[in-house]
Order: sequence, then C-alpha cells, then structure tokens
Amino acid sequence: MGAVHQPRVRLWAGSIWTLALLLGTASCRITDHSEKDADAITADALKIPESGFNNGDTAALPSIAFDSTEKSFGRVSQGALVEKTWSFTNAGGSDLLITDVRGTCGCTVGKDWPKAPVRPGQGGTITVTFDSEGRSGAQDKTITVTANTRPPTSVLLLKGEVVAPPSN
Repeated sequence: MGAVHQPRVRLWAGSIWTLALLLGTASCRITDHSEKDADAITADALKIPESGFNNGDTAALPSIAFDSTEKSFGRVSQGALVEKTWSFTNAGGSDLLITDVRGTCGCTVGKDWPKAPVRPGQGGTITVTFDSEGRSGAQDKTITVTANTRPPTSVLLLKGEVVAPPSN
C-alpha cells in the first residue's frame, strides 16, 4: 500500500513546483520595466512647486514688539511676591494670537495676557509673577511667549536679587 501512495505524492509535489515556476515567471513580467512607454509619467514630468515658506510676505504676518525684553525687580526680601508687566504692540499685518506665556520654573508664572486676537497696530500687556520664597542671590528668570509669529517664540528676561534674612 505504501508503494501506491508514493507516486501520487511525487506527482502532487511536481505539480506544485511547476505551478510555482509559472507564477514566478509571470510575476517577473509584471514588475519588469525594461520596456519604456513613451507616454508613461516619469519623475521628470512632475512639477512640484515650492512650499512658499521662504518666499512669503513677512509683512502680512503678525509680529510682536515689546517695550523691552528685560525687566529688573531690583532687590527684594526672600518670600516677596514680585509682579512685572510688559507692554507690546502687534507690529505685523494680521491678528496676533498669544497661545502661552511660560516661565522656566514654577516660581515664575505668566499671570495675565490677551486671550483674544490682537489686531495690527493694537497692543496689550503680559503680566508675570515671580515668587521669591526659598530663593536667594541673583535671579535671572526667562519667560517664553508663544504666539502665531515667526519665530513662534519670544523670550523675556526678569532679573533681580533676592536677599535672604540673616541667619543666627
């Protein structure tokens, strides 16, 4: 009985190899691009325009102009809460939208700024609070203002000195 089944297995295995050979040959014809079609679209025919990012009219963008980028709070006693306000003007050609005002650490917090768009030529203020609790010595705190400007961030600097109480 084993001899009867052996020729069928060989015949079946031979059929699979023949089928694989035929499919392999057909797939080579499908992916063979050796024949050039005169009407075929090539990469040379594609014209992709520049994004326009570099060629854009920067005067049409919003632009934030601060009265100053650095404020000093002088000398304060440790534990004092300092509040400083920066004035700005939208010096650009479209509405300015400030999305975030963030200090470098939790001691410096953007407290108040316009949440509505600021029209060209109009201005506003940004108020920042510095908590000197647990701090001493010279302090240089940066505040990052994020807006729809180019570049998208502006950096403000708050400087001063925190005087610690004398230790006994």
